[in-house]
Amino acid sequence: MKQILYTFILSFAALVTSAQTVSNKRMPFVDGDRTVTFRYVNKQVKHVTIEGSFPKPMSMVGKDGAWVYRTAPLPSEMYTYRFAIGGKKKVTDPLNPNVVCDIDDSLSYFVVGGYPGSYYMDNNVPHGTVQQLWYHSEFDKNMKQRRLSVYLPAEYKQNPQKRYPVLYLLHGTGGDELAWLGMGRLAQIMDNMIAQRKTVPMIVVMPNGIAEQDAAPGHSPYMKTKALHVNVSSWLGRTERAFPVEVMPFIEHQFRTLNDKKHRAIAGLSMGGLHTIAITANNPDLFDYVGLFSPQSVSFLTDGNIKSLDRFTRGLDKFMANMPSQWQQRYDEKRPLLTDVDMYKNLDKKLQREFQNPPALYYIAICKSDPLKPFVDKYRSRLSRMGCIYMYNETSGGHTWENWRRYLLNFLPRLFKNK
Repeated sequence: MKQILYTFILSFAALVTSAQTVSNKRMPFVDGDRTVTFRYVNKQVKHVTIEGSFPKPMSMVGKDGAWVYRTAPLPSEMYTYRFAIGGKKKVTDPLNPNVVCDIDDSLSYFVVGGYPGSYYMDNNVPHGTVQQLWYHSEFDKNMKQRRLSVYLPAEYKQNPQKRYPVLYLLHGTGGDELAWLGMGRLAQIMDNMIAQRKTVPMIVVMPNGIAEQDAAPGHSPYMKTKALHVNVSSWLGRTERAFPVEVMPFIEHQFRTLNDKKHRAIAGLSMGGLHTIAITANNPDLFDYVGLFSPQSVSFLTDGNIKSLDRFTRGLDKFMANMPSQWQQRYDEKRPLLTDVDMYKNLDKKLQREFQNPPALYYIAICKSDPLKPFVDKYRSRLSRMGCIYMYNETSGGHTWENWRRYLLNFLPRLFKNK
């Protein structure tokens, strides 16, 4: 027992000493053996836990107000975390300047190298540029502009005569036009994959897909609220209907794009996967590459429900015709929400038409334990019954960014081959 205690004391002393040598620099410290050391100084608290994208929370060891924890070797990945102070208050790491937003949470992050983590790092390769731009929108009279992000490959400015293929990349519910840049590490992935010739140089467009919000929190002239975890209003067809008539023309006017089916790709995660299904089924001549990452693949807007909604809408139209003019005006403003659902009407027929001249790639990826997997299985059966050919990638993990980043890494090398 004395030997065990002595060994523990020496290990703890070494840990604290190691942490103190790097405490004046940025933390956490990722060592060459992929262990990670965290340090947090707060003399006022009695318990500190690290919570994040780890299998379970980790209790830090405290001495004189310095809280320290060293992990076992971690697999290569991007990790997010916060400190839970006294089991209640949660704060980002004050010694780590790297902070990212995930829906309504601000999280500290670090990356462990190797595969896939090295693709998420700012390595010594040519870097592309990222812009946030506003485009004109007609789908809400109180929201005349909407915001999107655009990644341009490093060579874009160096080749002023060259035109580029385009990938439209859609976020999930609760996300915004910054989601794929932050949690998704899109710019780093593109820079590193292009530098290694794992994918072709392309423009990547990331629009805001939340129907009632125009931009990420803090960037809107109209509102200050964040997107909710559940955005039912964004599942009713408005975002999907607006996409080909507002987003695509803006991009094709603003940038040197190759404007044909074989040079366009679209992919989305979760809710963005649902949007991708609807956009491509309603516009079969636009995209040759389609990616569904853990897609919300079954909409409650079935043909039966849409017929019921149509009957309800006709009755409501008659009722509102007899209401005061100010009521009618408000109703007319919201009335399109009841017709945008046509994006999901006769979906089977639309899918059959889409696969008459099939995409070069229709890619579906999901993990075994994802709560959406039963719905994806039904969607795959639906496609198979109609003779639609698709590529399926089933992985371990959950409905998480760890998977979505990996799906993107797997999807990108398949785009625009021999084009």
